[in-house]
Amino acid sequence: MKIINMPATKLQPDMKIYEDVFTEPGALILPKDTILDRAHITKLLINRIEKVKVIVEEENETGAGQLPNITSAYDNQKIASFRKKYSQKVEEITQVIKQIGRGATINMNYVKSISRQLVDEFRSMNDIVNYMNLVKPMNDLTYSHSLNVSLIGMVIAKWLSFNPQQMDEVAIAGLLHDIGKTKISDKILEKPGKLTAEEYEEVKKHAILGYMMVENLTDISSDIKYSVLMHHERIDGSGYPTNAKENQIPLYARIIAVADIYDAMTSRRSYRDSMCPFDVIKEFEMETFGKLDTLVLSVFLKNIANSYLGDFVELSNGEIAEIVFINPNRVWQPIVRSGSHFIDLSQRNEKLYIKQII
Repeated sequence: MKIINMPATKLQPDMKIYEDVFTEPGALILPKDTILDRAHITKLLINRIEKVKVIVEEENETGAGQLPNITSAYDNQKIASFRKKYSQKVEEITQVIKQIGRGATINMNYVKSISRQLVDEFRSMNDIVNYMNLVKPMNDLTYSHSLNVSLIGMVIAKWLSFNPQQMDEVAIAGLLHDIGKTKISDKILEKPGKLTAEEYEEVKKHAILGYMMVENLTDISSDIKYSVLMHHERIDGSGYPTNAKENQIPLYARIIAVADIYDAMTSRRSYRDSMCPFDVIKEFEMETFGKLDTLVLSVFLKNIANSYLGDFVELSNGEIAEIVFINPNRVWQPIVRSGSHFIDLSQRNEKLYIKQII
């Protein structure tokens, strides 16, 4: 027996409910072990139940589980709607960045609305990151990357208990953080292979070039401007362009630094697929502590991992399991449940790990 957290829109008659299903206020809709029919499925959809845990029987002859044809653990209609709005916002930020590059006057209330309108689509900040990962383009160009960093930055700001005005300022900082790349040759930015030392030095100039482009804008704060300049600084002084350390780096810039790296690691490339979120969390834990702001990074990693509690994953051995507990000491190795068995991945010496979120 295997269990899978299935979108309600993909449920089919004769599937068996794994556990009681409740409305958001707590009223029971269907008890566990219910065998679904069309009326049950309609009832779930009317009550806006997004996902339901169902039992998938294994084949007796082979012992191999035959999972339903699931393309996503999230609602397809909502993905399509978000993709359309996301594409529209990428176009909007593209025009904004080009206009600033030409020296045009920009309405910053309009700029902050670009990200805010997408964020307001969701009840949960966790959902923003999850749905955003589903609609990222294959070639993560400056403009879509800027929108991604803006959205992730707003999520981090919310988790840090920022007020709405501060969240909007972080959003603008994210939208504008890579504006200097419009002054760098596309031949370098779009190069498929590794950059030469000379090419990398050229790309690094985008931080200063971007600051020069926004320096004289009168209706954005200095914190936003310094985020454009300093989002590649590191608290140990190993960043660029000024080798600033710790509190010499403004808080907004430290937030954008985390969002910038996370988006780069979770984005698809022509030579690789996007990384599993738990692989990304591991990279952050192992490679970036001491370089990125400790508080910002800790809050981000804890909340990102917790956003997957209750979701189902495929393990490296092909087994399907539910995430039931996040290990605070090894966030990328949660405790999962497969059927009636609990598995602490931190005790498996990395031989068993999360392959993908279902």
